Amino acid sequence: MVLQRCIFCCLLCLLPTLAHAKIVFKSGSDIYVMDDDGRNAKMLVKKVDGRYLMWPVWSPDGKQIAFLRQQPIVPKQTPTDAIFIINSDGTGEFRVTEGDDDEGIASWSPDGKHLVFTSDRLAKQVRHVNNVWTIDIATKALRRLTRTVSLTAQVAWSPDGKYIAYREGFTINLMRANGDDQRALVPGDRFHWRYSPRWSPDSQSVVYYEVTFNQQGDFVSKKAVIHNIKTGKRRIVQTPDNWSINSACFMGSKHLLISAKGRHGNPDKLEIYRYHLVTGKIVNLTNTPAVDDSQPDWVDDDVLSVSPKDKKSNVGKIKQ
Repeated sequence: MVLQRCIFCCLLCLLPTLAHAKIVFKSGSDIYVMDDDGRNAKMLVKKVDGRYLMWPVWSPDGKQIAFLRQQPIVPKQTPTDAIFIINSDGTGEFRVTEGDDDEGIASWSPDGKHLVFTSDRLAKQVRHVNNVWTIDIATKALRRLTRTVSLTAQVAWSPDGKYIAYREGFTINLMRANGDDQRALVPGDRFHWRYSPRWSPDSQSVVYYEVTFNQQGDFVSKKAVIHNIKTGKRRIVQTPDNWSINSACFMGSKHLLISAKGRHGNPDKLEIYRYHLVTGKIVNLTNTPAVDDSQPDWVDDDVLSVSPKDKKSNVGKIKQ
């Protein structure tokens, strides 16, 4: 009996260390998944005919991933992107949005039945005029939420389903999930440009990256900022001064996943890091030679079963 209890306790201790593919990210022009510690990186979706893939995001239940795929290039026309969904094991890929419209980053509703995204549909004569839409994945029914005359991009649906954060110009905006109460959450100006809002698990804060310029218009820094939507309190994440951040998302309540460049003697190469919000501890999760690793997303789910054939051998060494 004592031996059985010891074995049981040992198994319990091992459970938290069992690896599951919870991080999805862009590597080069392809999409990969990997474990929380950066190990076992495997290709999930491969580019076709040189057309890039971008911005993969997990469904709330961890069973699917939505992403952007560049569409076949038409001569004398600007390339466009469409939204696709694939199962977490690399099977069952299908296209969600139809037509030749240019779609932007998608975000899942908490029930996994809808996506919110940006699109230039209905604005073909005006370049860079996008609006926020939702689509019912099953029926393809569309709903337009904004009516702007500027660049609207980078949407994120809050985990509690109440709000949608999005970028309009250089400002982070907020609205109700039905499109009501549209307002600026973090106004931008010529000295501060804000990008890519992502929600905290409790739906109380958004993290975004902020590009800062000086009075002469010279670039100063790219930093991740956490903004509480209730109190308005801002926290600038204290990352290394030489970092230039490309994107950030929450990894639970205590960590961020950050895509940044500036380390390992290569200032122009993006890598993915895990950042502890309490201690400031940084763990380098990827370092792929000559290829950018960026746009990570994380899911808090241990039921994923990813088994694509292509395995990335140069990822998995964690560097402090």
